[in-house]
Amino acid sequence: MNNSDLQVNDESGLHCGKDDLTDNFGWFLQVLLACLAFTCLIDDQDLTLGGLTPMIKTQSLIGSMGATFTNAFVTTPVCCPSRSSILTGVYLHNHGTVNNSVSGGCSSKSWQATQEPRSFSVPIHSAGYTTFYAGKYLNQYGKRLVGGAAHVPPGWDWWVGLEGNSVYYNYTLSVNGTPKEFTNQYLTNVILDYGLEFLRSQSNTSTNFCMVLATPACHAPFTPEPKYKDYFSDVQVMKTPNFNISNTTSKHWLLRMSPTPLPDKMLPILDDVYRNRWKTLLTVDDMVETVISELNNLGILNDTYIVFTSDHGYHIGQFSLPWDKRQPYESDIRVPLLIRGPNISTHKLVTQPVLSIDLAPTLLEIAGLNPPDYMDGVSYLSFLTNERVKEDWERVFLVEYHGEGETNTVDTACPLPRDDTLAQCVLDEMCKPPNVNAWLAQCCLYIALMVIVKIFITLLIQLDFWDSVRDFILSPITNPRVELAIVMLIIPFIVNVSECAPINW
Repeated sequence: MNNSDLQVNDESGLHCGKDDLTDNFGWFLQVLLACLAFTCLIDDQDLTLGGLTPMIKTQSLIGSMGATFTNAFVTTPVCCPSRSSILTGVYLHNHGTVNNSVSGGCSSKSWQATQEPRSFSVPIHSAGYTTFYAGKYLNQYGKRLVGGAAHVPPGWDWWVGLEGNSVYYNYTLSVNGTPKEFTNQYLTNVILDYGLEFLRSQSNTSTNFCMVLATPACHAPFTPEPKYKDYFSDVQVMKTPNFNISNTTSKHWLLRMSPTPLPDKMLPILDDVYRNRWKTLLTVDDMVETVISELNNLGILNDTYIVFTSDHGYHIGQFSLPWDKRQPYESDIRVPLLIRGPNISTHKLVTQPVLSIDLAPTLLEIAGLNPPDYMDGVSYLSFLTNERVKEDWERVFLVEYHGEGETNTVDTACPLPRDDTLAQCVLDEMCKPPNVNAWLAQCCLYIALMVIVKIFITLLIQLDFWDSVRDFILSPITNPRVELAIVMLIIPFIVNVSECAPINW
């Protein structure tokens, strides 16, 4: 890496002083590694399915050397809304990012104007810390519609943001607002290289720093580093009590939609997903070890807070769902949380429930700042440094998710932006209310078609040969993304009729 690629945006720097509790802090978000000055964020890492199992170094260097939280939860089990909550310390209904789309608020112009200034990075930077971020930020970050790579979120002096969602090869990074393309460099290692460059640049300064490393692992497409591609060949997906169950009638509508249990042909695919997620985490484990070694070499390890966590969990076969997140169940909302740092005893076990929205106020308190009143989360610093915290501390919290539906608008201005839409019926007069009668006719047609389909399916499943037909139909659809694509291709042709122009793809 060329040192000229990354230059600090102002004159501030960061040094982790040895006499100040707030001198160093780092955090991982799945992994979230924090060194106030240092943080690393991991993507999609679960806890209930053994997500920490392959990360032996991380458990030893962070968990065993500090605190392990056994009841850490996210308030939204999907990437962009959860990351928005982590950054701002507020619930989804307060920051307004309802899903992973621009129209759903993910890195939208509205988010940039109203919520980004509330990110924990802003007050920490204002307090004199030099701030650094490298890796995945928000799923729609860097898209042309929201300002492209030139947009650098406030509060970050050094910025290396991934454009778009998690990948491992063939990606673009915004390096302090300038796009830089990469092809065959494994992203987790590139993030590490930028992080080490930053740490070494700060070694001779007298200013505190806050560094975030946000890796793509273990998000799909689950691409392992080549040296780890043959690991865990005998590992199979964890068979939890709710794995591939045959009856989901007592659950909400989404769990009742699909045939249960899953087809036998899909089970080996679940094993592959499980194994490959673990493989990607081995590189993260190496990264954690390397960063901690560098902090030790610089003489600041014992003055640094290091936080390791995830933006949400994951399910693989639970309730007969293939693999994804988004569900309000333990596998999707319970996350790993490990923290070490000054005044935190080793091998500490914290059982009190804490939330993803608590991270921002915790970081601010470590930095010697008072969390603002608008934050919904509360600092859990006392759980880390106080050996006599109240054991019966209770917590009632929300788990929110609105789904991935599109409203196809970011603000009230016309014409409506169309870059974030898979398929959209374009009305002749886009900024005027559509013809009410036409839309009513479309709704009636849609309902009628759905009733006919429901009747047909009800009759079909009563036939003796239905099981064979079902397996034949479903066997090609082993990937939920394929199934979603098929649905998205079919539905516009059913719904978009009457006053609409041809579908705009």
